Amino acid sequence: MPSTTAAPTAPAQAPDGLGLLKSGLRGSRTPATRIAGWSVLEAAPALVSGWATATALDQGFLAGRPGTGLAWLALLGVLYLVRAVAERAMFPHLADIVEPLRDHLVRRLVEATLAGAAERDLAVDSAGVSRLTRQVESVRGLVGTLLRTARPLVVTLLAAIAGLVTLNPVAAVLVLPPLLVALAVFPLSLRAVMRRRREVILAEERVSVEIGAVLGASRDVAALGAQEHAAGVAGEAARGYMAANVAVARLGVLRVLIVFLGGHVPLLALLVAGSQLVGDGGITAGELVGAVTYVTGYLVPALQSLTGSVGEYWAQLSTTLTRLAAATAPERVPESAGIEVLDGTGLEVDRLTFGYGPHAEPVLRDLSLTIPPGDHLAVVGASGIGKSTLAALLAGLRTPDEGGVRIGGVPVGEIGLRVRSETIAFVPQEAYVFAGTVRENLCYLNPAAGDADLASAARALGATELVERLGGYDAEIDDPATQLSSGERQLLVLVRVHLSPAGVVILDEATCHLDPVAEARAEAAFAARPGTLVVVAHRLASAYRARRVLLLDGSRADLGTHAELLAGNRKYADLVGHWSPTGQEL
Repeated sequence: MPSTTAAPTAPAQAPDGLGLLKSGLRGSRTPATRIAGWSVLEAAPALVSGWATATALDQGFLAGRPGTGLAWLALLGVLYLVRAVAERAMFPHLADIVEPLRDHLVRRLVEATLAGAAERDLAVDSAGVSRLTRQVESVRGLVGTLLRTARPLVVTLLAAIAGLVTLNPVAAVLVLPPLLVALAVFPLSLRAVMRRRREVILAEERVSVEIGAVLGASRDVAALGAQEHAAGVAGEAARGYMAANVAVARLGVLRVLIVFLGGHVPLLALLVAGSQLVGDGGITAGELVGAVTYVTGYLVPALQSLTGSVGEYWAQLSTTLTRLAAATAPERVPESAGIEVLDGTGLEVDRLTFGYGPHAEPVLRDLSLTIPPGDHLAVVGASGIGKSTLAALLAGLRTPDEGGVRIGGVPVGEIGLRVRSETIAFVPQEAYVFAGTVRENLCYLNPAAGDADLASAARALGATELVERLGGYDAEIDDPATQLSSGERQLLVLVRVHLSPAGVVILDEATCHLDPVAEARAEAAFAARPGTLVVVAHRLASAYRARRVLLLDGSRADLGTHAELLAGNRKYADLVGHWSPTGQEL
């Protein structure tokens, strides 16, 4: 039985996007205070415009003193110049807020990702790191945009209301009630927009997942003739994304109603009651024009921007912050993910089913088999039949739709990544050799390996001559792509895995660039090594060398020794019949 050490499980909490934003804005008090000071000057035209217009009319143009009227209008022009200076002066302070915020979010995201990778008790979506990093830049841009747009709009709205109240209380009574109702309705509409925007982002992510799965399974799709079905899966996700965007667009009706209620209804009230108010002496002609100036020049544009671009920006920001908060505080996986020691290297495959997409025809269906510790299994079948898919499922690199894989009695998905990496070595067709010394490459999975260990592994794999040609273990590999052939890179990676502590080795066509003799030597070295060996066969000779063979043919899977399958499975016999001494490729 596996020995387990369970990591404590924290209570699940909903991702706090606003809390993440607040933590990123700590330390921004100084630039925020300076921005607030410049905002007061920026709001001066909105505060004075109606009052200056009314005075210019009542005490200037209508009183026969055009010079006085022009002087008041000139004062208003000066205030607009002050506003321009204030807007220009705020940009450095905006940068002092958004740039540290971006750095904070990136740091939180990277720390969470690395902590999950290091501690192995957190479920980290490594495939989503790139997407979430783009979301960090999105938050940075949206916060900066809101500071440039929403802030002056709010300040302008408050200044215009204050100017209207001081200009004439009667006009304010006509304007403020419908305006306040509209402002009260606005947050409710914004909540609906945020919900729809969240659906758009989730639909967009689904499109990426579905299309990525289809592209990643292109060989299997082509082999099974499932192109039409794969296109249908991707098309369904795309239609969902389109429907989510249409739902957001329909909410534009709320924007029109809010602007009409808060801006056009007050304007209509002023125009309808204006003549009566002027005749009764409750308001002067200049004050009426000034009130109309406040409504048309500031209140209506402010409402249009708040319900339009600003509302959309805030909805996007809130949704993106929620997604980032979920990424920077990943959900803990089951307690078994705290496994520190895994006993046994046997694999149990139980009713394993996997398809590339929720509606795709499964590549593997109800596959069950047992691979005992120390077994040497070769997986054979036609190209695109699902051999590499099975290898990825055995290694825990893919999650099955149904059924599961156990290693040492533990579901592979519940084994911590550190333990999994020490237990399973998955070697794909494309060998990765990095820039560094030969020693660093070979000891990557076993830093404690000494020269004797290196020499033994290199001798077993037939890589001694290659190491000598490169200049020894401490020689530098500056450019692996040009210094090494594909076969040489595969040979170095095979030595690296042979040196590793992994008790389960899965070779997924990992010797395809080696000649048949070198391939046979490599497989013999791994077969002699303690542990379990699974080989996705590139040549049928690999099946001849294996203790047992698994034949995948699309409709069923047949397991047995080479002799048993040769006698009892016509498809396997046909494969062997086409084999040549040089090695028939599968």
